[in-house]
Amino acid sequence: MRYEFEIIDVADSTNSLLKKRAKSEVEGKALIANRQTAGKGRLGRSFYSPGGCGLYMSILLKPHITPKDSLLITTCAAVSVCEAIEMLSGKSAGIKWVNDVFIGGKKVCGILTESAISGGRLEYAVLGIGVNLYDCGFPDDIKDIAGAVFDGEPNGLEMRDKMAKAICERFFDYYERLIEKRFLDEYRRRCIAVGKQIMVLKNGTERYATALEITDSFALSVEYEDKTREKLSSGEVSIRLK
Repeated sequence: MRYEFEIIDVADSTNSLLKKRAKSEVEGKALIANRQTAGKGRLGRSFYSPGGCGLYMSILLKPHITPKDSLLITTCAAVSVCEAIEMLSGKSAGIKWVNDVFIGGKKVCGILTESAISGGRLEYAVLGIGVNLYDCGFPDDIKDIAGAVFDGEPNGLEMRDKMAKAICERFFDYYERLIEKRFLDEYRRRCIAVGKQIMVLKNGTERYATALEITDSFALSVEYEDKTREKLSSGEVSIRLK
């Protein structure tokens, strides 16, 4: 499938901007901002997006899938980002269910998929990918958990553009046959939560659990301290590694 890059200097959020243009743009539009003033993360969080330090990209998709299958977009993107990072940096990248990419215990990428539904199907989806390419000094509230793909000082825009191209090449290869879930085994292999103790945050409550497995539908199966089990969906919860 074809994709096309558009680069702008600044956006409040590339996701927000591309959503406004979704009906008039063709599938495959990839909007990149040099910096964001109001980058968005999951569950209403913000995403730190300073100029010259990262890749801030949103991709417009118009897949023929039902809303319940929309998680395939996020999980496919997570695998694609890991593969691109490893190709360009040589560093091993893992996935913290469901949408964060980690290197060496630090978060280097967040993924946010936002969609519009019409007639029981996705009208469109906007896939947002934010990668911390370099450490330009993280704010105090995230400096202990955020990391960067590359060491040293920022190297202009060359690496940003290489990362965008590498991610899109991998993503669209999987995306052409999205429903086949060809990336499922790779997602499972890279999931850093499975087999570990986690904290499940759901409906304002916190519970300790053991992450057991990723199901065929990319739910996270967990066992709580009282031995009850549950399959978690991404829209309901957040998890913290202990």
